[in-house]
Amino acid sequence: MEEERGKLEKMYQKLNEEEHLVLRKWNESVIPKTILLFPLIAFVITFLKVNTDKTIMDLFAFIAVGALLVSGGIFLNYLLSKGK
Repeated sequence: MEEERGKLEKMYQKLNEEEHLVLRKWNESVIPKTILLFPLIAFVITFLKVNTDKTIMDLFAFIAVGALLVSGGIFLNYLLSKGK
């Protein structure tokens, strides 16, 4: 009984260490994530500042069309490269 308890405690400690490691890795990479998100945030602010007559739905529509075009290009590239 005491052996099982010791094994369970070791497993519990190992899981806690892994969880803290994952959280620590995520926190260490906050600055690169911020750098990656900065252009998007700057674009949204600029879009809404320049186009004062536009709504947030216009912004979402603009982004959705752009994402759709990019996704279509990636899909076409996949289809064309798949045959080779």
